[in-house]
Amino acid sequence: MATADDILVLDGVTRRFGGFLLDGISFRLRPGSVMGLLGPNGAGKTTTIKLILNLLHLDAGSISVFGLDSRRDELAIKRKLGYLGERAILPPQGDALWLGRFLAVCFPEWDDRRYRHYLKRFGVPTAKPAGTLSKGTRTKLALAAAMGHRPGLLLMDEPTTGLDPLVRHEVVEAIREVAGDGRRAVLFSTHIVSDLEAAADAVTILDQGQVIASEAKDRLLGRWPGLSLEEVFRRLVKTSSIEEESSS
Repeated sequence: MATADDILVLDGVTRRFGGFLLDGISFRLRPGSVMGLLGPNGAGKTTTIKLILNLLHLDAGSISVFGLDSRRDELAIKRKLGYLGERAILPPQGDALWLGRFLAVCFPEWDDRRYRHYLKRFGVPTAKPAGTLSKGTRTKLALAAAMGHRPGLLLMDEPTTGLDPLVRHEVVEAIREVAGDGRRAVLFSTHIVSDLEAAADAVTILDQGQVIASEAKDRLLGRWPGLSLEEVFRRLVKTSSIEEESSS
């Protein structure tokens, strides 16, 4: 049951386009929690995140962020959100210091000291144009930017895909830190189960546009003694596929 303190609540969220149906999904995210949104390619992970960001419109259901309606209160919500996608979209000619000045105009609660702290910690050069940086360094620059205003909710869509193990470790460490004060939360989609195991305390698994599990990671693993999270994930997705074929 959702509570007034939940940072994110999806209730019966439905979106149809082409041959795909995101079918009435529901889950919630509490303060201090890191939730992994896990699923095979095409399961609906990116669609879910785009709906939360109001980049796609709901056909049915509702999404609440910080107790606000995702459609009616979009601007107020986005001022308190951080976002990082699989591809860091940055102005190719702008360097990290220019980006910080630009974002300070966009976010009333921008914290330049925090932003520079992450630039230094991640080893991001401050005077090189973003277009000249490696994929891993661009990702770290985008992550520093996403965290520079102390977002109440950090949304991440496949943030570690294609990164080398060292950069992936840095991203995972930062994910854990965001929720560490107990007031903020993280939702990140991935198909890299090891990253989820390292960072998340809760898991929502999507398959074929439906939620097939959404609960604390330890509780989920407790129902499958002796199995790793990846093994549980494979079994649940396989079972979901079999049930779908049987009902068709």
